[in-house]
Amino acid sequence: MGRKVLGISGSPIKDSNTDRLIKMVLQATEMEWDFIKLSELNIHPCNACKGCVSDNVCKQIDDWQGIADRVLGARALVIGGYAPYGSLDARTKAFMERMYCFRHQKALSKGKLGVAVAVGINEGGIPGADRAAEQITHFMRMEQMEVLGQVTAAGNVPCLSCGYGIDCPTSAIPWIFGKVDGITEDMFKRVEDQTEVTELAVRLGRQIREHLHLKNIKLH
Repeated sequence: MGRKVLGISGSPIKDSNTDRLIKMVLQATEMEWDFIKLSELNIHPCNACKGCVSDNVCKQIDDWQGIADRVLGARALVIGGYAPYGSLDARTKAFMERMYCFRHQKALSKGKLGVAVAVGINEGGIPGADRAAEQITHFMRMEQMEVLGQVTAAGNVPCLSCGYGIDCPTSAIPWIFGKVDGITEDMFKRVEDQTEVTELAVRLGRQIREHLHLKNIKLH
């Protein structure tokens, strides 16, 4: 079975801002935690076959079976994604869809604590990170989880590191930074440098610990 607190990241980038922000929340709980990086797994979206209706077990054959017990065993989930095209990424969305198998008749996710994490661009008229976080939060509420809050951070567009960001006619760099002659180090965003974000992440982690402590008291 899983640990008390489980983090899930939809970011495919190694040690990404999304990964590190999720882990900030997890570490602030000062509890035993686990972490899943979805890009290292093969998890399909829901097929809407309803094969899970009678027993809450998804019938697709992929890596979901290897993490289902970790998800069920967790008392708090910190789900994080990023925001390509101003919306939640496909891996995080597929993960949430697959949790649908826990829903039928028993509502197995009911009462779990939830924190939503998202990294993206909230500039140029695209509220990417905020929109992605709201999607995760909405999912958690649909699953009858107790949502403690959400935290968003500024991320980096691929144009900064693709090699063509300055000259490409479809580059996002001009509407984020204006007209520039080149890419400089200060254009890159690190979640650790965003003080309000890190403080909120730590606060949410501590809230997870406090809520689980209170739940334990009530159980005894």
